[in-house]
Amino acid sequence: MQSALDKLAKAVRDAREAKGLSQRELARKLNMNMRTIMDLEMGRSNPKGETIFLIAEELHISLDALIYTDKTQPNAVSIDVLEFFSEKTKEDSATYVEICRQIETLHSKKPIE
Repeated sequence: MQSALDKLAKAVRDAREAKGLSQRELARKLNMNMRTIMDLEMGRSNPKGETIFLIAEELHISLDALIYTDKTQPNAVSIDVLEFFSEKTKEDSATYVEICRQIETLHSKKPIE
């Protein structure tokens, strides 16, 4: 069974690679030492909360995705979708989701020949 640090390391590495960043690039963006990123991704460090927050913000991943790696997937929802829905009411969001489901249903049906 993987330790919490191993799960954290994998989640950060996967999110960083998905964004196409090297460890050096991520460290530079965060004004951190590259060794900090390397050690974190290898599970050799127990990072401060502040470090985790900064990395999560830069990689656009939720803290839940870092902590509960078995239950969530980092970057499962794009930042565009999160930003779009962030200012919507619950009712508006439900309406948009229902419209998307209807569109998905229409796309899944085979055209009449």
